[in-house]
Amino acid sequence: MRQQLLFEEVKYLKQKKVSKRKLPDWEYFDKLVINRALNRKIVSFQANKKVPLYRWFKFKEAYSTQLVDYCLDYTFNKKMDVNKVLDPFSGIGTTITRSYEKGLSTTGIEILPVANAVAKARLSSYKADKKLFIKNLNKLESCNLSNPSGKYNFQHIRITKGAFSKKTETELSAYNDFLEKIEDETTRYLFWFASLAILEKISYTRKDGQYLRWDHRARRKVRSSFEKSKVYQFKPALLNKLKELLDDINNHSSNKIENNRVNIIEGSSLKDMFQLQENTFDVIITSPPYCNRYDYTRTYALELAYMGYNDEDVKLLRQKLLSATVENKSKYDELYNIYKKENKIDEFQQVNEVFSKNSLLNNALSYLKKKNENKELNNKNIISMVHNYFFEMAFIIKNMSKSIAPNGRIFMVNDNVQYAGYSIPVDFILSNFASEFGLSIEKIWVLPNGKGNSSQQMGKHGRNEIRKCVYVWHNKE
Repeated sequence: MRQQLLFEEVKYLKQKKVSKRKLPDWEYFDKLVINRALNRKIVSFQANKKVPLYRWFKFKEAYSTQLVDYCLDYTFNKKMDVNKVLDPFSGIGTTITRSYEKGLSTTGIEILPVANAVAKARLSSYKADKKLFIKNLNKLESCNLSNPSGKYNFQHIRITKGAFSKKTETELSAYNDFLEKIEDETTRYLFWFASLAILEKISYTRKDGQYLRWDHRARRKVRSSFEKSKVYQFKPALLNKLKELLDDINNHSSNKIENNRVNIIEGSSLKDMFQLQENTFDVIITSPPYCNRYDYTRTYALELAYMGYNDEDVKLLRQKLLSATVENKSKYDELYNIYKKENKIDEFQQVNEVFSKNSLLNNALSYLKKKNENKELNNKNIISMVHNYFFEMAFIIKNMSKSIAPNGRIFMVNDNVQYAGYSIPVDFILSNFASEFGLSIEKIWVLPNGKGNSSQQMGKHGRNEIRKCVYVWHNKE
């Protein structure tokens, strides 16, 4: 099976008449292992849909608690003590919460405010006063949400205008009046979070890949005839979500985790990993954004607007995220200045050199540039996006190599990507970075079923299954 994976990729390169150039050095081919214990459900949010605490918010980019358990068990089976866990792209906190539940000290770094809100809600639930929660839930059930005070109105950004019916916006405003009257901070936060968690359900939008898909009934001009199966009414959806939270809070085993620590750093791993002590973490479990053009600021636009972000805020946030969209600009100067301030210019130059000499990446960039010259690339900024993505990931991996303790392991979930018919071996490129920074490439777990290329690319280039992987890197020092 592994030989077939390689054979298909080399055959593809030859079919596309690139055989005259030196084929990439597939030095990590022998690390590919088909792992039948993993599947797309486990490495995505799907397996969390019915898991208490983790089911509260549909974050499609998350992975499951089962994957965290699998990675921790793999480490324990290597007869290694695990006390501290890091996730430098912690998202909604699956790694940090699950590790916390297992009695471990955990640290997460996350820049997306929506994701941090979900993680905070889940962790806040452990200290929730159930009686106060029920008391306020009873009050809400009898509360009239048709007469808001006018203190709060949903402040739409450009791409969210018209997402709700007038009735829903009125009830959202009145609900924020209700929230002000909840005296207990933890209860108030959980009640606020419940309204954040149902915004998609009560809207005329649906998260669809990298965009919001609009129902034709929305209060704005919509060209599509798409119609959601159901647009929920605000109060019933809110009460259902709050009861879901209460059910999960009632089932807590909070006594086993009260003395353990969780540290969430709300910021960028490109900057904030400098705060971490070196050789500290026994395990790193993470999944960075993929190099796939997905824009989190558009996907979670409703939630960001509800949290008070205006158009300029969203634009700035988009640039701060790891470069994975065609709109991201180079962070070269920014990173250079950070390393200069930290008196680590030598380290900056080392990372830049490792990035620059990667033959697999250079082959991919050369291919994309040629396709662009021939007007066969649908967006010329894909070239800079791919360049910037791997440049930034080189710095992330360098800092992970410094943060991981001796004999520690790093588990990273990522997908290969394809542009203009070229499958970019993200797994091999990032593993090369890891190797250059002193890590041993233990395994690259390949899911039995990969990901198909887009319908547009399939029509032009045929079906080409793209590897979905979990990398296992080991610090043998």
